[in-house]
Amino acid sequence: MRKLSVLTCFFVILMIKANAQNMNSPYSAYGVGEISEGWADRSSGMANTSISLMSNPGYLLNKNPASLAGLERSLGQVDLALVGKSSTFTGTPITSSNNSARDLVIKRFSLSAKINNHWGSSVGFVPFSYVSYSFVGQKSIEGSTSTYTGNYDGNGGLHQIFWNNAVQIWHNHLAMGLRSSFIFGSINQTETLSGSTISSVPVAAQTSTYYNNFRFEYGAIYNNKLNKNWKFALGGKITTKTDLRTDQTLTVQEGNSVIENNKDMGTGTFSLPWAYDAGIALINKDRSTFTVDYSFANWSGLNAGSATYSMVNSSRLSAGVQFSNQLKRYNMVAEKSYFQAGVFAGQSYLQVKGQQINEVGVTAGYGGFLSRGLNFHFSLEGGRRGTTANSLVRENYVQATIAFSYREILYSKGRKYD
Repeated sequence: MRKLSVLTCFFVILMIKANAQNMNSPYSAYGVGEISEGWADRSSGMANTSISLMSNPGYLLNKNPASLAGLERSLGQVDLALVGKSSTFTGTPITSSNNSARDLVIKRFSLSAKINNHWGSSVGFVPFSYVSYSFVGQKSIEGSTSTYTGNYDGNGGLHQIFWNNAVQIWHNHLAMGLRSSFIFGSINQTETLSGSTISSVPVAAQTSTYYNNFRFEYGAIYNNKLNKNWKFALGGKITTKTDLRTDQTLTVQEGNSVIENNKDMGTGTFSLPWAYDAGIALINKDRSTFTVDYSFANWSGLNAGSATYSMVNSSRLSAGVQFSNQLKRYNMVAEKSYFQAGVFAGQSYLQVKGQQINEVGVTAGYGGFLSRGLNFHFSLEGGRRGTTANSLVRENYVQATIAFSYREILYSKGRKYD
């Protein structure tokens, strides 16, 4: 228990000290930014294909809230995941000075425990969306024939604090879970204008929009045997529609002179849609796993867009495989290491200049134990997002995930033998 507390404090300090950078993305200028896909957990090497898979001792799967029930009783677990990303951009507006980006972020932190034989609980923090962009455009002022050069910079994003509870019922064939989340954060855009009719000092206007509300996810996993070697699992999740409350302010500055300071621009809402996930898995002798997931979110008509973009229904299809290297110790089977691979394709909730922003990619992962109670996971993802049609930008990226899990006995009343 003492080691668990010390490691938890270390992970929290690391989160505070970590450089708060955002994943660079030109399409994060729209909506609430680039919505984070995946939980940077063990399934990241399988293209985040885990809606039908249960967590197991030492590894927490987060996509389905029901998965938490698979942890081992009386053990506490702390998890931390970091993601590094390197991107290159192509398209008409891209030059040699803005064609690449690199970043490193804390992707997940959680504390989990299996309270009794049937109930597991977890609390944690993950990013919900990222905003990080910068571009230059020409702007005309209504009532004037002059044009101005505008520099537009965006940053911020939304965060998610969650409490996950799951139970196993029906002879442990069925697990059900509920994840209650509080989503909050701010998105900022700074417009800096310059031109011959403006004073030598640029005029900068920053609009900040603050978001917050609760959101709920309901999940279930059913598993059973097909024969002595094979078993199957079915999983599903429903995420409720949520109206995020918004509060917008405006700050205008000319050089060092503040013209407006946090002027209240009113309140409103931004809606997150109903979302649905389903998956199936086939497992052979607990050594080989083959799984497929499909996700859909009903964005159409929820929020206003503009002449440039609109929000449309999003979807994602992924498939993954995992091969586990197991060994026997004291008449018990334990996992020594594992290898994973996966593929995915999806369409985001953004349609820009008539083009829905899509994404395809492949993944690979490897993991195992470092020492007693401490496990690691490492994965690589390579993908492509967007298109160069209609003067848009295509992103090619490589992303690395490294995650650590440490577990320790919370309490014990002794082991009973029949």
